[in-house]
Amino acid sequence: MMSSCIDQTILEFQQALPAIFRGTELDRLTGKAIRWRTIQNLRSKRVIPPECFIYSGSKVLIRRDLFLEWWRGTLRENTVAATRRARHDV
Repeated sequence: MMSSCIDQTILEFQQALPAIFRGTELDRLTGKAIRWRTIQNLRSKRVIPPECFIYSGSKVLIRRDLFLEWWRGTLRENTVAATRRARHDV
């Protein structure tokens, strides 16, 4: 069975990102696919589970796997591409 585009994206981020990293590095590490400023806004609104973060002094650190688990829920596949792929697989 072919993995979804979302599964592949999550896998690529798991391989590219350190297990724990500074939130301020998020833009650079993800090629601005995920923006730290947006994540800070969502944190303040309590949209992101607090377990996704730990603190070192005043530094906010992101726990990669927990964060990506949450982020996966915000993603959606391109429905046109998914439909084409489904037709091709038949």
